[in-house]
Amino acid sequence: MPKPHKSEEVSAPLWFVSFSDLMTNMLCFFVMLFAFSSLDSTKKLKDSDARDEKFHAVFTINASQGAHQWLTPGNKGILTSPSSRKSDIPLITKNIKRKLARVPLGDRMQVMSDDQVVKIQIPANVLFESGRAEMKASAEEVLTALVPIIGTIENYIRIDGHTDDLPAKSTAYPSNWELSAARACTVLRFFVEKMNLDPGRFSAQGYADNRPREKNITPETREINRRVEIVILNQKKKVIRDYTWE
Repeated sequence: MPKPHKSEEVSAPLWFVSFSDLMTNMLCFFVMLFAFSSLDSTKKLKDSDARDEKFHAVFTINASQGAHQWLTPGNKGILTSPSSRKSDIPLITKNIKRKLARVPLGDRMQVMSDDQVVKIQIPANVLFESGRAEMKASAEEVLTALVPIIGTIENYIRIDGHTDDLPAKSTAYPSNWELSAARACTVLRFFVEKMNLDPGRFSAQGYADNRPREKNITPETREINRRVEIVILNQKKKVIRDYTWE
């Protein structure tokens, strides 16, 4: 009777089973470490960015955010002052309305404001003759009333000239562009040259008939559109201080 065939035995030793399990566990362990380190580095990067933003907000020399920085006397350190301040626009608006209420023809002017600007709208015929950019003598009293206010603040001021859509009649001004710009410059020169206000705070623009308040249909609406606007901006002139890095 033939002997039964014996099955071949496994050639690998039994400890290989435990070793392979160990290698598998170690692989999983290092994969998890790598995953956690990636998440941790991302979090650190975000935290670093957040710290940079906070640092910039506190120590920036930008006037619109952060703090103004200047070296203290003797160049021994940096003096910082918070830039978060309450807007001066409401107080400026209140003072202008009070001043204009006491001026002849002041009731013909409108004062409007938001959180960024104060806009004083003056009808063109209060300041100028038709088609001209030379200011009336009576107009100086109106503008002079504003000097105690706009002369004591540091805000930038823009003078805007506007016309209606009728062609300019004067040969001195080929179009309403020149007329509106010339009127704005006349008002600007009054403040700068006659009232000796800081010229670095002022600018002038001419819009011709391109920004009407009303549609140019009737003589009344055209009169509304012919105007000069004194715009007081919330932004203040930057003061350049003398300092050294030595």
